[in-house]
Amino acid sequence: MNVAIHQPNYFPWLGYFAKIAQADIFIFLDDVQLPQGRSYVHRTMVHGNADGVWLSAPIRREERQPIKDVRFADDNWRHRHRMTLLHTYRKAPFFDPVMAMLNGIFAFDTDSLSRFNMNAVASVADYLGLDCRFELASSFGVTAVSDDRLIALVQVVGGNTYISGAGGQNYQHPEKFEEAGIDLQVRPYKPLPYRQIHDGFLPGLSVLDALFNLGPDAVRQLSYESAATPSPSV
Repeated sequence: MNVAIHQPNYFPWLGYFAKIAQADIFIFLDDVQLPQGRSYVHRTMVHGNADGVWLSAPIRREERQPIKDVRFADDNWRHRHRMTLLHTYRKAPFFDPVMAMLNGIFAFDTDSLSRFNMNAVASVADYLGLDCRFELASSFGVTAVSDDRLIALVQVVGGNTYISGAGGQNYQHPEKFEEAGIDLQVRPYKPLPYRQIHDGFLPGLSVLDALFNLGPDAVRQLSYESAATPSPSV
């Protein structure tokens, strides 16, 4: 039983969905503290004329706030983000079907950042045909921290393999996973270049870029077979 765990990010990059594609169960780590400063939990990057353009959802910040308690500061950002996507991708091959899906996602009625993000991730995964069960870390009441928390979450859902991105190597202790009988698999992800609507290939963008350019075939970008070096966005 393969398990992957990650914070509920805002329209995350392809590497996030590569972990979902490898997992039987994906746990949204919604009960950890919201990262300080700029974070992929409430922003993502799409393609501009030549460089990336940030889409940031405004949030209300409080001290030591868990992600599950974060609320949007207003609702106008939904319209702004839709307009940016329209301006950026209106000439992309799969603009119409992908924008139709996104209209449904943006219409999801919630002021919760985590709920919006989890619904968006699940909707994109469904569009890509990924067969994975989603769970919320907050529903299990695990109080351990760092890699002990990850081990406990894998155990509580009955997993025996934990799929980690390269970034986990900064704090994970392989011997702990081994002692717990869990196979720790660190899988660095590097996306295959694909044709984007602007010249050149800009890696690390939101999954939305691949969807607009490739449609359902974006699922082919989720393989680890071509991964050669770790990406800082894992």
